[in-house]
Amino acid sequence: MKRALITASTEGIGKGIAKALAKQSFSLVITSRSEEKVKKAVEELRAINPSIWGKTSDMTNLKSLEELVSFSIDKMGGIDLLVVNTGNPSKEPSLFEETTDEDWEYSVKLYLLSAVKLTKLVLPKMKEQCFGRIIYLSSWTIKEPQDIFVLADVSRAPLIQLAKILSKDYGKYNITFNVILMGSFNTPGARRGIERLAKVRKKSFEEVWKEEVLDRIPLGRIGDPEKDLGKLILFLYDSDYITGTSILVDGGNTRAV
Repeated sequence: MKRALITASTEGIGKGIAKALAKQSFSLVITSRSEEKVKKAVEELRAINPSIWGKTSDMTNLKSLEELVSFSIDKMGGIDLLVVNTGNPSKEPSLFEETTDEDWEYSVKLYLLSAVKLTKLVLPKMKEQCFGRIIYLSSWTIKEPQDIFVLADVSRAPLIQLAKILSKDYGKYNITFNVILMGSFNTPGARRGIERLAKVRKKSFEEVWKEEVLDRIPLGRIGDPEKDLGKLILFLYDSDYITGTSILVDGGNTRAV
């Protein structure tokens, strides 16, 4: 049995990954803060694969994450694959001087502490079964930081160190840890971010989308969550020799070596 927990997975990137895994006979638990979104996504995914469950969860609430993992183990009997995906802080995009202490506290909880907590919660079972795959979804901007994404870039950067450290400690249990540095994907969250930026710059959405997204990508297209991320995650699930690394999936956008 292949059992996966994918956070923030009722739309956009998370949902695309869930579709890819559902088509490969994974049992899945998907999550969102919105009960309505959870119900809708579960209904859609069960048309592909009946072994789908949904749970409302808040990535910034540690108690909520405990309940999520407990629910997942109860429904599936265990977790073989954890994909840590998150939404975006409502304050982003924003420059450093525009952020508050509260913005930073929220961002660190959303991106870093949620990943730490979920990892702590799933590791005991993975050690027991001598198998586990943990994948943290991050961004190409970790390699090439952007001033308008200061909250996310600073808060998510430590996930690379976390994956490297844990890969050394838990390799003997056949548990792997990797980070995917994502480029641009046409998701509701990405579009909301560009809409906010367009208002600040007093430009049209289409103009800013072209400037900040399409013009930056050498391949000339944005990514497809199901095809470009889902297939990679399936590959990492099957691999027992890739761990402690970060993988760019950005259409060649990143200029950093």
